[in-house]
Amino acid sequence: MTCVVAMQELLELARMPGGSDGALVAMLDLYGRDPAALSTLLILAMKFQAEKSGMLMAAAELLPDESVADVCRFAWGEFKSGSRHWLAARIAAQAAYRLPGLLHDDWDAVLRLSAHEPIEGPFWREVPIEVGRRWIQEARGPSSSDAGLPGLPLEMSGVVEFQDAVRDPSGSRDEPWATIGREGLSGLELGSGRALHGERGLHLRFSAQLQRLQLAESTKVERRLQHFHPTWKGGSARATAHVGGRLEGRCGICGSPLQRLLELELALIGPCTLSKVALGKCLDCPDNGESGWSHGDPVYFRHDSQGFPNAHESQVFDPRACPETSTTLMEAGVDLVELPGRVWQPPSYVGGWEDYSRVGGLPSWIQSGVYLSCPDFCRTMFFVMQLDSHIPLDDGSLMQWMNGGMLYTFWCDHCQISGHYSQYS
Repeated sequence: MTCVVAMQELLELARMPGGSDGALVAMLDLYGRDPAALSTLLILAMKFQAEKSGMLMAAAELLPDESVADVCRFAWGEFKSGSRHWLAARIAAQAAYRLPGLLHDDWDAVLRLSAHEPIEGPFWREVPIEVGRRWIQEARGPSSSDAGLPGLPLEMSGVVEFQDAVRDPSGSRDEPWATIGREGLSGLELGSGRALHGERGLHLRFSAQLQRLQLAESTKVERRLQHFHPTWKGGSARATAHVGGRLEGRCGICGSPLQRLLELELALIGPCTLSKVALGKCLDCPDNGESGWSHGDPVYFRHDSQGFPNAHESQVFDPRACPETSTTLMEAGVDLVELPGRVWQPPSYVGGWEDYSRVGGLPSWIQSGVYLSCPDFCRTMFFVMQLDSHIPLDDGSLMQWMNGGMLYTFWCDHCQISGHYSQYS
Protein backbone atom coordinates (compact mmCIF):
# COMPACT_ATOMS: atom_id res chain seq x y z
CA MET A 1 0.00 0.00 0.00
CA THR A 2 1.43 3.32 -1.05
CA CYS A 3 1.72 6.19 1.39
CA VAL A 4 -0.84 8.25 -0.57
CA VAL A 5 -3.40 5.42 -0.56
CA ALA A 6 -2.95 4.89 3.17
CA MET A 7 -3.54 8.58 3.82
CA GLN A 8 -6.62 8.61 1.59
CA GLU A 9 -7.99 5.78 3.70
CA LEU A 10 -7.18 7.80 6.83
CA LEU A 11 -9.15 10.76 5.43
CA GLU A 12 -12.02 8.44 4.59
CA LEU A 13 -11.97 7.01 8.13
CA ALA A 14 -12.27 10.54 9.55
CA ARG A 15 -15.46 11.06 7.48
CA MET A 16 -17.18 7.90 8.75
CA PRO A 17 -19.71 8.11 11.62
CA GLY A 18 -17.91 7.31 14.85
CA GLY A 19 -14.57 7.24 13.09
CA SER A 20 -13.10 10.37 14.63
CA ASP A 21 -11.23 8.68 17.50
CA GLY A 22 -9.97 5.92 15.22
CA ALA A 23 -8.71 8.48 12.71
CA LEU A 24 -6.99 10.47 15.47
CA VAL A 25 -5.28 7.33 16.79
CA ALA A 26 -4.15 6.38 13.28
CA MET A 27 -2.79 9.89 12.70
CA LEU A 28 -0.87 9.75 15.98
CA ASP A 29 0.54 6.36 14.97
CA LEU A 30 1.68 7.93 11.70
CA TYR A 31 3.19 10.90 13.55
CA GLY A 32 5.05 8.59 15.94
CA ARG A 33 6.61 6.71 13.00
CA ASP A 34 7.27 9.64 10.67
CA PRO A 35 6.42 13.18 11.86
CA ALA A 36 7.22 14.65 8.43
CA ALA A 37 4.42 12.53 6.87
CA LEU A 38 1.89 14.97 8.32
CA SER A 39 2.82 17.45 5.60
CA THR A 40 1.72 14.96 2.91
CA LEU A 41 -1.48 14.21 4.83
CA LEU A 42 -2.41 17.89 5.17
CA ILE A 43 -1.67 18.72 1.53
CA LEU A 44 -3.78 15.74 0.37
CA ALA A 45 -6.60 16.86 2.67
CA MET A 46 -6.56 20.32 1.04
CA LYS A 47 -6.42 18.83 -2.48
CA PHE A 48 -9.37 16.53 -1.79
CA GLN A 49 -11.36 19.20 0.11
CA ALA A 50 -11.59 16.96 3.17
CA GLU A 51 -14.36 17.60 5.66
CA LYS A 52 -13.50 19.29 8.92
CA SER A 53 -12.30 16.82 11.57
CA GLY A 54 -10.51 16.75 14.89
CA MET A 55 -7.88 14.52 13.33
CA LEU A 56 -6.87 17.14 10.76
CA MET A 57 -7.00 19.96 13.29
CA ALA A 58 -4.64 17.96 15.52
CA ALA A 59 -2.36 17.18 12.57
CA ALA A 60 -2.08 20.91 11.80
CA GLU A 61 -1.21 21.51 15.47
CA LEU A 62 1.55 18.89 15.43
CA LEU A 63 3.06 19.83 12.05
CA PRO A 64 6.85 19.86 12.63
CA ASP A 65 8.74 23.12 12.12
CA GLU A 66 10.81 21.62 9.29
CA SER A 67 7.61 20.83 7.34
CA VAL A 68 5.88 24.15 7.90
CA ALA A 69 7.18 26.01 4.85
CA ASP A 70 5.91 23.54 2.21
CA VAL A 71 2.48 23.12 3.79
CA CYS A 72 1.96 26.83 4.42
CA ARG A 73 3.03 27.72 0.87
CA PHE A 74 0.55 25.20 -0.55
CA ALA A 75 -2.27 26.47 1.69
CA TRP A 76 -1.52 30.11 0.86
CA GLY A 77 -1.46 29.34 -2.86
CA GLU A 78 -4.78 27.51 -2.59
CA PHE A 79 -6.40 30.39 -0.74
CA LYS A 80 -5.09 33.05 -3.13
CA SER A 81 -6.36 31.01 -6.12
CA GLY A 82 -9.89 31.11 -4.75
CA SER A 83 -10.17 28.06 -2.48
CA ARG A 84 -12.09 28.69 0.73
CA HIS A 85 -11.50 25.20 2.09
CA TRP A 86 -11.46 25.36 5.89
CA LEU A 87 -8.06 23.68 6.23
CA ALA A 88 -6.39 25.86 3.60
CA ALA A 89 -7.66 28.96 5.42
CA ARG A 90 -6.59 27.62 8.82
CA ILE A 91 -3.04 26.72 7.74
CA ALA A 92 -2.63 29.91 5.72
CA ALA A 93 -3.58 31.89 8.84
CA GLN A 94 -1.10 29.77 10.82
CA ALA A 95 1.60 31.17 8.55
CA ALA A 96 1.07 34.56 10.24
CA TYR A 97 2.70 32.97 13.30
CA ARG A 98 5.02 30.36 11.83
CA LEU A 99 6.14 31.89 8.50
CA PRO A 100 4.95 35.52 8.49
CA GLY A 101 7.02 36.68 5.52
CA LEU A 102 5.10 34.29 3.27
CA LEU A 103 1.91 36.38 3.45
CA HIS A 104 3.51 39.71 2.65
CA ASP A 105 3.19 39.18 -1.11
CA ASP A 106 -0.56 39.85 -1.17
CA TRP A 107 -1.99 41.99 1.63
CA ASP A 108 -5.44 42.12 0.05
CA ALA A 109 -5.58 38.32 0.23
CA VAL A 110 -4.49 38.50 3.88
CA LEU A 111 -7.41 40.85 4.53
CA ARG A 112 -9.79 38.33 2.93
CA LEU A 113 -8.17 35.52 4.89
CA SER A 114 -8.77 37.32 8.19
CA ALA A 115 -12.51 37.10 7.54
CA HIS A 116 -12.20 33.30 7.70
CA GLU A 117 -9.54 32.76 10.36
CA PRO A 118 -8.47 35.15 13.17
CA ILE A 119 -5.02 36.68 12.82
CA GLU A 120 -3.37 38.32 15.83
CA GLY A 121 -2.78 42.02 16.25
CA PRO A 122 1.03 42.19 15.98
CA PHE A 123 0.93 40.80 12.44
CA TRP A 124 -1.09 43.79 11.24
CA ARG A 125 1.58 46.21 12.41
CA GLU A 126 3.53 45.13 9.33
CA VAL A 127 0.89 46.46 6.91
CA PRO A 128 2.69 48.87 4.53
CA ILE A 129 1.55 52.47 4.86
CA GLU A 130 0.55 52.65 1.20
CA VAL A 131 -1.61 49.52 1.51
CA GLY A 132 -3.44 50.83 4.56
CA ARG A 133 -4.05 54.19 2.91
CA ARG A 134 -5.44 52.46 -0.18
CA TRP A 135 -7.81 50.39 1.97
CA ILE A 136 -9.07 53.59 3.59
CA GLN A 137 -9.54 55.35 0.23
CA GLU A 138 -11.34 52.36 -1.29
CA ALA A 139 -13.63 51.98 1.71
CA ARG A 140 -14.58 55.66 1.61
CA GLY A 141 -14.72 56.02 -2.17
CA PRO A 142 -17.90 56.53 -4.16
CA SER A 143 -17.72 53.01 -5.55
CA SER A 144 -17.83 51.44 -2.11
CA SER A 145 -21.20 49.90 -1.38
CA ASP A 146 -21.09 50.30 2.39
CA ALA A 147 -18.41 52.98 2.91
CA GLY A 148 -17.08 50.89 5.76
CA LEU A 149 -13.42 50.48 6.67
CA PRO A 150 -11.52 47.20 7.14
CA GLY A 151 -11.79 48.07 10.81
CA LEU A 152 -10.20 45.12 12.55
CA PRO A 153 -6.80 45.02 10.80
CA LEU A 154 -6.30 48.78 10.90
CA GLU A 155 -7.48 49.06 14.51
CA MET A 156 -4.96 46.39 15.42
CA SER A 157 -2.06 47.82 13.43
CA GLY A 158 -0.90 50.34 16.01
CA VAL A 159 -0.42 52.88 13.20
CA VAL A 160 -2.03 56.08 14.51
CA GLU A 161 -3.28 57.41 11.18
CA PHE A 162 -4.96 54.05 10.45
CA GLN A 163 -6.61 53.94 13.85
CA ASP A 164 -7.76 57.56 13.59
CA ALA A 165 -9.26 56.88 10.17
CA VAL A 166 -11.26 53.92 11.49
CA ARG A 167 -12.54 55.96 14.42
CA ASP A 168 -13.50 58.90 12.18
CA PRO A 169 -17.29 59.22 12.39
CA SER A 170 -17.43 60.08 8.70
CA GLY A 171 -16.81 56.44 7.97
CA SER A 172 -19.47 54.01 9.16
CA ARG A 173 -18.43 51.23 11.48
CA ASP A 174 -20.64 48.26 12.07
CA GLU A 175 -20.59 46.19 15.20
CA PRO A 176 -18.51 44.88 16.77
CA TRP A 177 -15.93 47.55 15.86
CA ALA A 178 -17.76 50.27 17.72
CA THR A 179 -17.57 48.50 21.06
CA ILE A 180 -14.75 45.95 20.88
CA GLY A 181 -11.67 46.57 23.03
CA ARG A 182 -8.97 47.83 20.71
CA GLU A 183 -6.25 47.32 23.29
CA GLY A 184 -7.29 43.72 23.72
CA LEU A 185 -7.07 43.12 19.99
CA SER A 186 -3.88 44.98 19.24
CA GLY A 187 -1.90 44.53 22.45
CA LEU A 188 -1.09 48.27 22.27
CA GLU A 189 -2.07 51.05 24.65
CA LEU A 190 -4.42 53.51 22.99
CA GLY A 191 -2.83 56.89 22.42
CA SER A 192 0.76 56.00 23.31
CA GLY A 193 1.19 52.86 21.23
CA ARG A 194 3.03 51.24 24.17
CA ALA A 195 3.27 47.45 23.88
CA LEU A 196 1.11 45.67 26.47
CA HIS A 197 2.79 42.28 26.21
CA GLY A 198 6.22 40.84 25.50
CA GLU A 199 7.31 39.33 22.21
CA ARG A 200 7.99 35.79 23.44
CA GLY A 201 6.22 33.61 25.94
CA LEU A 202 7.72 31.01 28.26
CA HIS A 203 5.62 27.97 29.13
CA LEU A 204 5.31 26.70 32.68
CA ARG A 205 6.64 23.15 32.76
CA PHE A 206 6.02 21.03 35.87
CA SER A 207 7.92 17.84 36.64
CA ALA A 208 6.92 14.60 34.90
CA GLN A 209 5.27 13.42 38.14
CA LEU A 210 3.10 16.53 38.40
CA GLN A 211 2.33 16.45 34.67
CA ARG A 212 0.76 13.02 35.17
CA LEU A 213 -1.54 14.68 37.72
CA GLN A 214 -2.23 17.59 35.36
CA LEU A 215 -3.28 15.24 32.55
CA ALA A 216 -5.05 12.62 34.68
CA GLU A 217 -8.52 13.80 33.64
CA SER A 218 -7.73 13.67 29.91
CA THR A 219 -8.95 10.75 27.82
CA LYS A 220 -6.47 8.12 26.67
CA VAL A 221 -6.41 9.62 23.16
CA GLU A 222 -6.00 13.16 24.51
CA ARG A 223 -3.09 12.08 26.72
CA ARG A 224 -1.38 10.52 23.75
CA LEU A 225 -1.80 13.72 21.73
CA GLN A 226 -0.56 15.77 24.67
CA HIS A 227 2.46 13.48 24.91
CA PHE A 228 3.47 14.68 21.43
CA HIS A 229 2.39 18.30 21.80
CA PRO A 230 5.37 20.69 22.11
CA THR A 231 3.78 22.82 24.83
CA TRP A 232 3.84 19.82 27.16
CA LYS A 233 7.10 18.17 26.11
CA GLY A 234 9.20 20.35 23.78
CA GLY A 235 11.53 23.33 24.07
CA SER A 236 14.33 24.19 26.45
CA ALA A 237 14.25 25.74 29.93
CA ARG A 238 15.32 29.39 30.02
CA ALA A 239 14.73 29.99 33.73
CA THR A 240 13.05 28.52 36.81
CA ALA A 241 10.25 29.77 39.03
CA HIS A 242 8.34 28.69 42.14
CA VAL A 243 4.62 28.00 42.50
CA GLY A 244 2.49 27.29 45.58
CA GLY A 245 2.86 27.95 49.28
CA ARG A 246 1.29 30.62 51.49
CA LEU A 247 2.49 34.21 51.66
CA GLU A 248 2.41 36.63 54.60
CA GLY A 249 -0.04 39.02 52.94
CA ARG A 250 -3.77 38.54 53.45
CA CYS A 251 -6.84 39.00 51.32
CA GLY A 252 -8.61 42.31 51.95
CA ILE A 253 -12.00 40.71 51.15
CA CYS A 254 -12.08 37.57 53.29
CA GLY A 255 -8.90 37.79 55.41
CA SER A 256 -7.39 34.52 54.16
CA PRO A 257 -3.64 34.23 53.54
CA LEU A 258 -2.54 34.91 50.00
CA GLN A 259 -1.02 32.07 48.02
CA ARG A 260 1.94 32.11 45.68
CA LEU A 261 0.80 31.75 42.09
CA LEU A 262 4.30 32.20 40.75
CA GLU A 263 7.51 33.74 42.05
CA LEU A 264 9.97 34.73 39.36
CA GLU A 265 12.25 37.37 37.92
CA LEU A 266 9.55 39.40 36.24
CA ALA A 267 12.10 41.40 34.24
CA LEU A 268 12.54 38.27 32.08
CA ILE A 269 9.28 39.05 30.32
CA GLY A 270 8.48 42.71 30.84
CA PRO A 271 9.30 46.03 32.49
CA CYS A 272 10.03 45.48 36.18
CA THR A 273 12.42 47.29 38.52
CA LEU A 274 12.18 44.66 41.27
CA SER A 275 14.67 41.80 41.24
CA LYS A 276 11.97 39.23 41.96
CA VAL A 277 8.17 39.34 42.26
CA ALA A 278 5.83 36.94 44.04
CA LEU A 279 2.54 36.96 42.13
CA GLY A 280 -0.11 35.86 44.57
CA LYS A 281 -3.79 36.10 45.44
CA CYS A 282 -6.49 34.67 47.63
CA LEU A 283 -8.00 31.39 46.47
CA ASP A 284 -10.60 31.08 49.23
CA CYS A 285 -13.15 33.80 48.44
CA PRO A 286 -16.32 31.96 47.43
CA ASP A 287 -18.60 32.91 44.58
CA ASN A 288 -20.73 35.24 46.65
CA GLY A 289 -21.72 37.73 44.00
CA GLU A 290 -19.34 40.37 45.32
CA SER A 291 -15.59 40.20 44.69
CA GLY A 292 -13.18 37.32 44.54
CA TRP A 293 -11.43 35.16 41.99
CA SER A 294 -14.27 32.86 41.14
CA HIS A 295 -16.40 35.15 39.02
CA GLY A 296 -13.86 37.21 37.18
CA ASP A 297 -13.94 40.58 38.92
CA PRO A 298 -10.47 42.16 38.81
CA VAL A 299 -8.57 42.08 42.09
CA TYR A 300 -5.38 44.08 42.76
CA PHE A 301 -2.37 43.78 45.08
CA ARG A 302 0.31 46.27 46.04
CA HIS A 303 3.83 44.85 46.23
CA ASP A 304 6.52 45.82 48.74
CA SER A 305 10.19 46.44 48.00
CA GLN A 306 10.87 42.69 48.21
CA GLY A 307 8.18 41.95 45.63
CA PHE A 308 5.60 40.41 47.99
CA PRO A 309 1.89 41.25 47.57
CA ASN A 310 -0.53 42.84 50.01
CA ALA A 311 -4.20 43.66 49.57
CA HIS A 312 -4.82 46.82 47.58
CA GLU A 313 -7.01 49.51 49.17
CA SER A 314 -9.73 48.76 46.61
CA GLN A 315 -10.46 45.45 48.39
CA VAL A 316 -13.30 45.78 50.90
CA PHE A 317 -13.74 43.28 53.75
CA ASP A 318 -16.93 41.22 53.46
CA PRO A 319 -17.74 38.89 56.38
CA ARG A 320 -19.90 36.79 54.06
CA ALA A 321 -16.77 35.90 52.10
CA CYS A 322 -14.93 34.32 55.04
CA PRO A 323 -14.22 30.75 53.89
CA GLU A 324 -15.32 27.54 55.55
CA THR A 325 -12.76 25.52 53.60
CA SER A 326 -9.38 26.35 52.11
CA THR A 327 -7.82 25.71 48.71
CA THR A 328 -4.05 25.25 48.63
CA LEU A 329 -1.77 25.22 45.60
CA MET A 330 0.84 22.47 45.61
CA GLU A 331 4.30 23.88 46.24
CA ALA A 332 6.71 23.04 43.44
CA GLY A 333 9.48 24.34 41.24
CA VAL A 334 8.68 24.90 37.54
CA ASP A 335 10.78 25.42 34.45
CA LEU A 336 10.06 28.37 32.16
CA VAL A 337 10.39 26.81 28.72
CA GLU A 338 10.91 28.57 25.39
CA LEU A 339 9.54 27.02 22.22
CA PRO A 340 10.69 27.96 18.72
CA GLY A 341 8.42 30.20 16.65
CA ARG A 342 5.24 31.99 17.64
CA VAL A 343 2.65 29.36 16.74
CA TRP A 344 2.26 28.35 20.37
CA GLN A 345 0.97 31.79 21.27
CA PRO A 346 -2.38 31.90 19.49
CA PRO A 347 -4.77 34.79 20.08
CA SER A 348 -7.62 32.57 21.21
CA TYR A 349 -8.14 29.63 23.53
CA VAL A 350 -9.42 26.31 22.20
CA GLY A 351 -8.64 24.05 25.17
CA GLY A 352 -7.88 20.35 25.39
CA TRP A 353 -4.54 19.77 23.74
CA GLU A 354 -2.24 22.65 24.53
CA ASP A 355 -0.61 23.72 27.79
CA TYR A 356 -1.70 27.36 27.99
CA SER A 357 0.03 28.21 31.29
CA ARG A 358 2.82 30.62 30.47
CA VAL A 359 4.46 33.93 31.29
CA GLY A 360 4.92 36.69 28.73
CA GLY A 361 4.00 36.71 25.08
CA LEU A 362 0.46 37.14 23.79
CA PRO A 363 -2.53 36.41 26.03
CA SER A 364 -4.76 33.58 24.79
CA TRP A 365 -8.16 35.12 25.32
CA ILE A 366 -11.12 32.87 26.04
CA GLN A 367 -13.48 35.81 25.59
CA SER A 368 -12.85 39.37 24.38
CA GLY A 369 -9.41 40.57 25.36
CA VAL A 370 -9.30 42.99 28.29
CA TYR A 371 -6.10 44.50 29.67
CA LEU A 372 -6.61 45.78 33.22
CA SER A 373 -6.02 49.42 34.14
CA CYS A 374 -3.90 50.25 37.18
CA PRO A 375 -6.23 51.38 40.00
CA ASP A 376 -3.71 54.07 41.08
CA PHE A 377 -2.22 55.31 37.84
CA CYS A 378 -5.11 54.61 35.44
CA ARG A 379 -2.56 53.36 32.91
CA THR A 380 -3.13 50.12 31.06
CA MET A 381 -1.23 47.32 32.79
CA PHE A 382 1.31 45.01 31.15
CA PHE A 383 0.34 41.35 30.64
CA VAL A 384 2.71 39.04 32.51
CA MET A 385 1.07 35.64 33.00
CA GLN A 386 -1.82 33.31 32.28
CA LEU A 387 -2.59 30.15 34.24
CA ASP A 388 -4.74 27.43 32.72
CA SER A 389 -6.95 25.14 34.82
CA HIS A 390 -4.15 22.57 35.18
CA ILE A 391 -2.37 23.84 38.31
CA PRO A 392 -2.09 21.04 40.93
CA LEU A 393 -3.62 21.42 44.39
CA ASP A 394 -2.43 19.74 47.57
CA ASP A 395 -5.44 17.41 47.59
CA GLY A 396 -4.52 15.96 44.19
CA SER A 397 -7.12 17.93 42.21
CA LEU A 398 -6.54 20.80 39.78
CA MET A 399 -7.26 24.49 40.16
CA GLN A 400 -10.36 25.40 38.15
CA TRP A 401 -10.40 29.10 37.32
CA MET A 402 -14.05 29.99 36.99
CA ASN A 403 -15.07 26.39 36.36
CA GLY A 404 -12.29 25.48 33.98
CA GLY A 405 -11.12 28.80 32.53
CA MET A 406 -8.00 30.91 32.61
CA LEU A 407 -6.48 33.34 35.10
CA TYR A 408 -4.79 36.43 33.60
CA THR A 409 -2.25 38.52 35.52
CA PHE A 410 -1.03 42.06 34.79
CA TRP A 411 1.64 44.38 36.20
CA CYS A 412 2.09 48.15 36.63
CA ASP A 413 5.76 48.80 37.33
CA HIS A 414 5.16 52.50 38.01
CA CYS A 415 2.99 51.62 41.06
CA GLN A 416 4.28 48.05 41.61
CA ILE A 417 0.75 46.71 41.53
CA SER A 418 -0.41 43.37 40.15
CA GLY A 419 -3.94 42.69 38.92
CA HIS A 420 -5.76 39.42 38.21
CA TYR A 421 -9.00 38.31 36.63
CA SER A 422 -10.44 35.14 35.10
CA GLN A 423 -12.34 34.16 31.97
CA TYR A 424 -14.16 30.99 31.05
CA SER A 425 -16.05 29.72 28.02
